[in-house]
Formats: sequence, structure tokens, C-alpha cells
Amino acid sequence: MFKIYIVIGIIFGLLAALMAFVITWREYERHQFTQKRIFKEAFQSAIFAFAIFLFLSLVVSFFLTRFILK
Repeated sequence: MFKIYIVIGIIFGLLAALMAFVITWREYERHQFTQKRIFKEAFQSAIFAFAIFLFLSLVVSFFLTRFILK
């Protein structure tokens, strides 16, 4: 049961990472930074979004399996 939450976290994490990358890229393009800096900032926000979604998926799975689904 725990594995399905990890898979869900990875899938939604990747989707969130992609969206964060695109949004950050477009916003930094408006401010006319260099392409290298834009990529670096967008990649950092994508990694952060992925980590948060994966972490939240693990926390939810812990609480669901521990307290709700017995």
C-alpha cells in the first residue's frame, strides 16, 4: 500500500516540477536574465516542487495507513 503513495507522489511531483519550471522560466524571461541563470532558477524551483510533493505524499500515506486505513 505504501508503494502506491510513492508512485502517486512521484507522478504528481513530476507534474508539479514541470509546471514550476515553466512558470519560473517565463517569469524570469520577462526580467531579461541570462539563459544560464534562467535555467538554474527554473531547475531549482522544479526540484523544490518535486521534493515538496513527494514529501507530502509520504506524510499523507503515513497518516492514512497509521490512523485511518487499518
